[in-house]
Amino acid sequence: MKSDLNLFKHKVKVEVRFSDLDAMRHVNNARYLTYIEEARIAYFNEIFKRERSSLDYSAIVARIEIDYLQPINLGDKVEIYTRVSKFGNKSSDMENLIMIERGGKQFAAATAVTKLVAYDYEKLQSIQIPEDVKRKIEEFEK
Repeated sequence: MKSDLNLFKHKVKVEVRFSDLDAMRHVNNARYLTYIEEARIAYFNEIFKRERSSLDYSAIVARIEIDYLQPINLGDKVEIYTRVSKFGNKSSDMENLIMIERGGKQFAAATAVTKLVAYDYEKLQSIQIPEDVKRKIEEFEK
């Protein structure tokens, strides 16, 4: 995954909560998935002009890879950058770059790639990515 911030057109800020911490006093690794999920929902809501409560994107998470680079601590400013980097016929790759600001400097805390598969929830099967969905994402990513 490329970690060049200039490749990302979407970002969200995430508030680190005390409950996100583990016994080692940094953000628990499982919370990174929650942060990525929040960023993914915000990304699609922005592109498709949906309300935050809408979850009607017909895809399912098939795989997530996370590289943990730096611990996130309480008080760190966290921004998650998101982009769709690749399309297949039925799937797409969504990349996230989790950045933290500490002491006036910005660091990559983690990188992640999520494989999303277009999915028909009524038929319970994968489908081709609809062309209008692909087009809107590609226009946004230009």
